[in-house]
Amino acid sequence: MHTYRKLLVCLLIVCTMLLAWGEPAALGQSSLPEKPAPGTLEGKARTLTIELNKQGFEVLQGYFRLYTQEDCPYSYAVMKTCYGNNPAAPYVIYDVPHWPEEFVDPATQFAFGPTQAGYSTSFRFDPREAIVILGVLPPPAAYFGLQSYLFTRQGTFDTQSVSYQFIANFFPNMLDMFFTGVPNNPQRVQIFGSLSNSINNVVIQRQSGAAFNQPRAFIITPDEFVDNKVRIALNKLSIEDKNIFTEPIPSNLTIGLDAASDDFVTLIRYAMPEDGGGAGTPSDTWRNNLPLIVLRVRDTRHGRPAKPYPPVKLETRTAADELYLKSDLISLVSAVSQKWGQPCADAECADRAVASFRVQLPPINVVGPNCTEINMNCGGDSQDAVYQLFKTLTLDENVVYAVAGTLGVRTGNATYVGLGLNGTMKKFGFHNISDKDLQGTASAYASQVNNTDKFFLYYFTRDCSGLQELTGGYCYEISETELPLCNDPTSKTCDNLGFSIRDYIRPGTQRGPAAILKLPAMVITLQKP
Repeated sequence: MHTYRKLLVCLLIVCTMLLAWGEPAALGQSSLPEKPAPGTLEGKARTLTIELNKQGFEVLQGYFRLYTQEDCPYSYAVMKTCYGNNPAAPYVIYDVPHWPEEFVDPATQFAFGPTQAGYSTSFRFDPREAIVILGVLPPPAAYFGLQSYLFTRQGTFDTQSVSYQFIANFFPNMLDMFFTGVPNNPQRVQIFGSLSNSINNVVIQRQSGAAFNQPRAFIITPDEFVDNKVRIALNKLSIEDKNIFTEPIPSNLTIGLDAASDDFVTLIRYAMPEDGGGAGTPSDTWRNNLPLIVLRVRDTRHGRPAKPYPPVKLETRTAADELYLKSDLISLVSAVSQKWGQPCADAECADRAVASFRVQLPPINVVGPNCTEINMNCGGDSQDAVYQLFKTLTLDENVVYAVAGTLGVRTGNATYVGLGLNGTMKKFGFHNISDKDLQGTASAYASQVNNTDKFFLYYFTRDCSGLQELTGGYCYEISETELPLCNDPTSKTCDNLGFSIRDYIRPGTQRGPAAILKLPAMVITLQKP
């Protein structure tokens, strides 16, 4: 009886600790990476492994890291792209070990930077597998989101598709951005297309009651049976269903471990922390000591048929209509041209300056499931944002680009906005300007233009000196380190300038705004006086 009472007390202590996701007392066998997760997460993973082993599952453990600008040379060497990264918000990614019979494509090794031996960032799914993530979410920010992607697949482009024909005919120099092969494996193409509706901070808040600074669990799986079993194991660790989030991998993909199967990757985006993200802040500490752990879990009963999910149904997106602001935006562009002594009529300014296109709309259709149908490169899309891109621009010593557009945080269409600067050859993001720095930048024209509080206006050139009066100080100097000078703009070896605009999460919803109601931004070319 005394031994029984001691055992009961020990079990109560373990349960109490698990309620807070503290260090478990029991340890189990698992495949551990050389780089362990911080804090008590290793113990949590071992306890979960024991429970899953009891249910007939085998478990391998991976590790989390950041994908930063420093990883771009590796990505470019392997995939000839840096994926249009956001330099202000490095992605959180995980590397996982391979299953013994899993095909590992040498053509995509180090596609997201160096990994430990035996681990990969991209992987193939066993039909009876799940990726399980445990951890503590970061401090409050404008956005947190987890999304898995179809990374590459075997096949060729649909050159007869509307999207391919449109880009080939009207933006031929951007064709390889949207239709991209795997450089060292001609049998495969890059898709990088979203698979479903992402799990973001609003989704987490609505289901569990809180998001940031909270322990949460995530399951990514093509098998509903495995999802259910993993949930049972998590429940036994006192993790409630409301704190568990599943991202289903839809059934219209090629699931398997052989060379012909699709491979996948998962990104976590964490942007605009409320504490500013500076060195030593809680958000900076979270990024540099990621309190996250990842497990690969699969059923050892290989004779059991998988229970796949149906094809994904994307959520309907809404927006505050911005199209009524079009005439004001044209007036703003005209007023800028007038001030610079380079005037144009409104119609001429509109024709010259409307250079952005909303890529999620037809005929381009940068939406994961649409890209998958024609083997188009979606570039890491998300339904949590609306994206605008601009045609490729050259940047010599005398040109100044003025970018003007609606500011989603002021029109009711965004929680945060990022204006990104990219080198077009490497798809390398070298600078980002947030809505906090864009607000009020068009106010100097309030006496001439209506609704300037809903617009931003920013200038980009090689040298901003002497332009204070013309730019109001809203001028960014693009150095030759960020974007080298290009002597031959037609050369494919030149990195030209690309602008992108991202509007994330419409307030009151859990998705980005509907692209159809977002007013396209403008860029106008000016010459230094």
